[in-house]
Amino acid sequence: MTTLVTGASGHVGRAVLDALVAAGQDVRASSRDAATLDVPDGVAKVSADLEDPSTLESALDGVESVFLYTQRQGIDGFVKAAEAAGVRHVVLLSSGATLEPKSARSRIARLHRVVEEALIAAPFAETLLNPGSFATNTLGWRADIAEGVVRTPYPDSRVGAIHERDLGDVAAKILIDGSHAGEALQLSGPEPVSFREQAAILADVLGRPLRVEELTPEQAAERMAALGWPPEVPPEILRAIERTTREPSMVTDVVREVTGHTPRTFRQWAEDHRADFA
Repeated sequence: MTTLVTGASGHVGRAVLDALVAAGQDVRASSRDAATLDVPDGVAKVSADLEDPSTLESALDGVESVFLYTQRQGIDGFVKAAEAAGVRHVVLLSSGATLEPKSARSRIARLHRVVEEALIAAPFAETLLNPGSFATNTLGWRADIAEGVVRTPYPDSRVGAIHERDLGDVAAKILIDGSHAGEALQLSGPEPVSFREQAAILADVLGRPLRVEELTPEQAAERMAALGWPPEVPPEILRAIERTTREPSMVTDVVREVTGHTPRTFRQWAEDHRADFA
């Protein structure tokens, strides 16, 4: 059985790829430009772009299962190409936002929901992975950490940030055994950890002090806009972060239920990524 991993250069895509390779699976890695991919020996590389349907036929040839990132543009073309190729199961990296009670008002949730609905309506099986906060979001602090500071809004916001290797392990297990078809799985790390606590853990792992500087919502929105976020998105994200100062984000046991191991802690993530902050 051949599995196609899209977005194999991303943190989660690479984690899925590594988990499948470790399990001895036949894996094909894709990105828009396969020449940029750095993959383990023996892994085939292919260029695939959901916005260019002409790239999908060869990428999906002989593929039975797919790990897919959410991308609204081109999802209909992907479904058609996957059906024609005989794909049996797609595991989608979606968002916990689609499971929120007020998701209909959320731009982020709507974007992901369009892709979810296209896969649900497809003739092949789908499994939706709906994580909340990613531990890799902390990589956005690197420039500030180089100055000895962590700048963040709502430093006492408590989130169950998930290690990308846990997402990789969950996706790989499902892709291998075909389980959890038709399910939406809400994923998290083992416990809510505040941004202030994350900064303290990073300081300990890196062996240098880090002070926490609280940004106003306006300052945080300006920084996000400078990174290219659409103007309507930062307020939505900031509202969600503020809410977790009062109600810590949900923690689930899905990682253990699917993989048999407990989810990795934020400290484990920090230790795994120590070199990223050097």
